[in-house]
Amino acid sequence: MPASSPVQDGITWYWDQHAPDYQQFQEQRLAHPDYNAAWTRVWRNALPDDTETVLDMGTGTGHAALTIAALGHQVTGIDIAPAMLDFARENARSRGLDITFVQGDAVRPEVPGAPFDALVSRYLLWTLPDVDTALSNWRRLLRPGGRLAIVDAPWHAGGMRHPDTDPRARAYDDEARRALVLAEAETITAWQDRIVAAGFADVQATPLTDLFDLDGVHGVATDHRRTLQHLITARNPNTP
Repeated sequence: MPASSPVQDGITWYWDQHAPDYQQFQEQRLAHPDYNAAWTRVWRNALPDDTETVLDMGTGTGHAALTIAALGHQVTGIDIAPAMLDFARENARSRGLDITFVQGDAVRPEVPGAPFDALVSRYLLWTLPDVDTALSNWRRLLRPGGRLAIVDAPWHAGGMRHPDTDPRARAYDDEARRALVLAEAETITAWQDRIVAAGFADVQATPLTDLFDLDGVHGVATDHRRTLQHLITARNPNTP
């Protein structure tokens, strides 16, 4: 079962009740040919040609899992929020994609099929308590030489502040922000540093300028700001 703590419980509550709105926005973006093509390029470039099995951490409504499965990979998605997984399963079914979805905690994940050839996450590390433990556990789920591929951004550089009427204010309160070491990070270097410290090799960050440009044309989600995202790739060393 997913881990429980006051911080994680609040975050899980937020994403569970936010799932319908998240589903609507993400599906609109995947249905747009320019965004769909851009994300297909991101994951095709991120995953080596010999990748067969992929674990998608914090899969949400399945945005990355759907795109990666459509490229021909065998995908397992894990998320802590049940409502997100309900949408993810329906999204896969409607596309005719065979994806395994598991409810679980991305910090201490228990999933079938390990070790995987690749482990991916999209918009997850910034909202994870205990990032260092998570990355250490992720290494153990990857085969030696396996690929880590993360898309994220310093969404809240300068500080995370939400009006009291915003549900995010309840989930991301002072206690949560103290626990989320990447939530208010200023640059993508903070992500790279944590990944290096977890023992990954060949850590590289690539700016996703295509997505940034598309957001400039089409806008971003309500109450969000346009932010340059990065793809961070790394390798699980062949030896511990």
